[in-house]
Amino acid sequence: MEREARGRRARIGVGACGGGPEILAGMEEAAKFAEIVLVGDPGGDLGEDLAVVRTDDPASLLVDLLDKGDIDGAVRGNLSATRVMRKISRTFGVRVRRISLLALPDWSFFLAPVGIDEGESLSDRLDLAVMGAGYLRKMGIDPHLSILSGGRMEDLGRSERVDRTLAEGELLARLALERGVRAEHRGILIETSRGDDLIVAPDGISGNLIFRTLMLVSGARGYGAPVIMEPVFVDSSRARKSFVGPITLASALVAMKGR
Repeated sequence: MEREARGRRARIGVGACGGGPEILAGMEEAAKFAEIVLVGDPGGDLGEDLAVVRTDDPASLLVDLLDKGDIDGAVRGNLSATRVMRKISRTFGVRVRRISLLALPDWSFFLAPVGIDEGESLSDRLDLAVMGAGYLRKMGIDPHLSILSGGRMEDLGRSERVDRTLAEGELLARLALERGVRAEHRGILIETSRGDDLIVAPDGISGNLIFRTLMLVSGARGYGAPVIMEPVFVDSSRARKSFVGPITLASALVAMKGR
């Protein structure tokens, strides 16, 4: 991914609303992977490798720049997720679906759903599985998916809620297979997902908790969450202290799309 990003150095817009020297230092580090345009008001002194477009409405302008082709791709940065995602949905006519890229020392994988309001129904998660697999194929990956639920199959009968998630996990894996996606229901045993390319959590809340536990508590490296659509937009948690990963991923995705 870093090789692709370095080779292309795509023009990437990054939402910036304050953040201070630490954020700006990360932006300067990311400049080796992309030509960075900060959108908003980052505050602080900008390095010579950073450009800025100042505005009182960075969420709208960032998406508009992407829509007009003034930038090759975009990263949310530290802007409000609600405002940015609403603007993306209106501008590109899509239902926002994201898959988050996480890197452990010996394994990298995508995770979905990661938005707390995503994946609330089986059909939502099926769309994430099928569309997410298609997105990975465009990146040159032949994906294998893990479908998670609320327990082991032997736990049937302990809880109506667990029973429902187990049944949905089994059905989701079967429907994904029928659509040409290699998927396996692994119940609650997320540890057996090691080596798989995309993990589909039972809902957005549990997916968000998995993401936060791995990245913000356990120190996994997060590269952001691409929105599954044609223009390159990488979502990023406002809790981050550096946006090098999402910027690198956005530049690499532009390079891969241009092949």
